[in-house]
Amino acid sequence: MPTLLDIKEDIKNIKAMGELIDAYEEVASIRMKKIRDLVLRNRLFQDEINQIFEEVRTWYSHETLALAKKRGASNQITFIPHNGKNVSVLLSANTGLYGSIIPETYRMFMSEAREAQSEVTIIGKYGFQLFLSENIGKPYTYFDYPDYGENSDKMYEIIKHIVQYEQIHVFYGKFKNIITQQPIMLSVSAKIDLTDNQNQSEKKELYIFEPSLEKILIFFETQIFSSLIEQSMKESQLSKYASRFVAMDKASANTQRELQRLEFTRNRITHQNFNKKQQEIIAGLMGM
Repeated sequence: MPTLLDIKEDIKNIKAMGELIDAYEEVASIRMKKIRDLVLRNRLFQDEINQIFEEVRTWYSHETLALAKKRGASNQITFIPHNGKNVSVLLSANTGLYGSIIPETYRMFMSEAREAQSEVTIIGKYGFQLFLSENIGKPYTYFDYPDYGENSDKMYEIIKHIVQYEQIHVFYGKFKNIITQQPIMLSVSAKIDLTDNQNQSEKKELYIFEPSLEKILIFFETQIFSSLIEQSMKESQLSKYASRFVAMDKASANTQRELQRLEFTRNRITHQNFNKKQQEIIAGLMGM
């Protein structure tokens, strides 16, 4: 049975832990609020850009197909050299205490990494350590990147590495709301598939390409790809801090319950000791 001294020491430790948890929760809340509006605004912009590209590609698919035939391709086209390989990319974290989103994203990533014929790219020390512990024997590349903020030099290195692949699957956590973070996979193909042309009657918009269709496609294949990767990194950061906020909030509630239990035990032991002393005093007086 714990002594009163043990209980007091446990209370001291729990209070210190609670203060640390509250600090983590406050920092996570501040960082989440700082990047949330930017991420959601960029998400909407990115979706609109992608939609425009799909509309343009659908309307002028016959012209794009003509360009593909000139370059010797039958039903796909790309204007940037690629290595013909596939890659699975994990956006993880450098540290722990991010709740469940990192392990959930990692499990989704590993389910493909084990089975698919692809190379592996991992961003973040924590995910890299998990991957090494699996020892699946696949070629991998590791990049460090801050959990918060930006690093343009490292971002350039990451994009330069990833863009060389033919098919790219990026695994990261996506912010739904403060409570819910969802691991997702973003698929980015270096080629534009031209086999899904719609009927002319289904087309609603007419586009004029300036300066040329080929240059427009080059722009989409470079700038839009970079934008997708950068947005994925920001999405990952937001989901991590939202997940940490929720995890720290739960941990704070748990420490409060444990503190109440310990204080109840302390008071009970204090009362027991007091009653014992009172009984000893009474017994002593009766024996006189």
